[in-house]
Amino acid sequence: MEHKRKLKEEYGIEPWTFIQKVGDAVFIPAGCPHQVRNLKSCIKVALDFVSPENVGECFRLTEEFRTLPINHGSTEDKLEVKKMTIYAMQDVIGKLEEARISYHYM
Repeated sequence: MEHKRKLKEEYGIEPWTFIQKVGDAVFIPAGCPHQVRNLKSCIKVALDFVSPENVGECFRLTEEFRTLPINHGSTEDKLEVKKMTIYAMQDVIGKLEEARISYHYM
């Protein structure tokens, strides 16, 4: 409780606390710091989603992580946003080539 009070008073950050029940899903926006405390033994299943609307923020966060010390656990690109961009571009190029070929034979 003391840490939560300090976050609010000194930094203007108001933390939320809630209990997730069986079957509940929690969506955490990109760039939103969070902490989880497990009250019982559990298995975590996480899925990172990058939409076209927030890919710029993901790139920004990736670059921000690179400024952390080398031995920090968050220096790696966990979203692999650059890799996703390459695969997306390969998919677009493939579809354009298919469309060009099918248009050529019309």
